[in-house]
Amino acid sequence: MFLNTFNAGAAFGFSRETGTSCGKPAIEAELRYLDGVDCSDVQVEENGPYIVLDGTVPSSRELSKIVRLAAEISGRDNVICQLIVVSKDESKAAFMHG
Repeated sequence: MFLNTFNAGAAFGFSRETGTSCGKPAIEAELRYLDGVDCSDVQVEENGPYIVLDGTVPSSRELSKIVRLAAEISGRDNVICQLIVVSKDESKAAFMHG
């Protein structure tokens, strides 16, 4: 009965303590290894217990892969997604016509 909730030690709450989160570096490291996903314009930030994903991605398929990865690492309820899908064709178009 070494690992049970009755005798849980400090190690069980390590990554949930203030200042000891490993979510951001873990997500940034894993993003580098996602096959077929363009993460060049994705920023990962921490805001308290939350992971904030910001930037643009070229497809909804890539968006779902990135959000899924972040949720698997930091927890589904701890991810705030502010990513926008902008296809490569749309990114070359002018936003304002003068």
